[in-house]
Amino acid sequence: MLELCFNTMNRSPFMLGDEDPDLPGQIAAAGKAGFAGFGPDEASIARFLEGGGRLETLADQIAAAGMRTFELPTLMVSGNVEATQARVTRLAGYAEVLRPEFVQLNVDGRVDDGVIEGLRRAGDAFGALGARLAIEYLPWLPAIRDMASTRALLDRAAVEGAGVLLDVWHFTESGDTWEELDAIPLDEIAYVQFDDHPAFESDDLVRETIMRRVMPGEGRFELERFCAVLKAKGYASPVSCEILSAETRSMDLDAFARRVFETTAPYWQ
Repeated sequence: MLELCFNTMNRSPFMLGDEDPDLPGQIAAAGKAGFAGFGPDEASIARFLEGGGRLETLADQIAAAGMRTFELPTLMVSGNVEATQARVTRLAGYAEVLRPEFVQLNVDGRVDDGVIEGLRRAGDAFGALGARLAIEYLPWLPAIRDMASTRALLDRAAVEGAGVLLDVWHFTESGDTWEELDAIPLDEIAYVQFDDHPAFESDDLVRETIMRRVMPGEGRFELERFCAVLKAKGYASPVSCEILSAETRSMDLDAFARRVFETTAPYWQ
């Protein structure tokens, strides 16, 4: 079975507001559930540090739980080079201690020379720490909103080691085709994020994606076909589990982590 990574975005302050995301509790729950990787989001790390925690403590807890930091979400890259650089500097401080394999990023706005410069600076900064960039496209963004636009950006920026983050949610809802998924070379794929979703209740993509995802196998996505295409390419990297939903946000941490692992693992045997 491919290694699975526990992604903390479901309980990020971005979702919970003032409620404590309890990173130590999530680390312990993920380790007990069987995850090999951990993906602490930037906002949760910041909240932990604001409360007097230390990055070294998080790193020790992740290791003690039998995991490693696989991904670090999320770096926002914009045409404002100075603003992007400030974000890069902050996340690089986290990465220097946590040592993620990938830094997940989104491109906020149109692609211009500032975005390209920001990507290249980020590639240099995180590359020096042994981390690669994973560009996540989002169907509601103006530019980097599907696989084709992401691949074009990667080609233009030419950042060594950078790749496309393939989230099955965004693949399904972006208008990407199965032919495009079949055609993307393995070496252009950073890693996969996995989830499922029921029929939409509205046309608000942002609300749907952060409030109504479900466990793999409980929605309408063609997960078996998605996995089959990736496996046929020889995909063997870890899979990040990103279940975002209001219904699961307040679940007992152990029960949530166990359920995410148990529903995801059969697809990646």
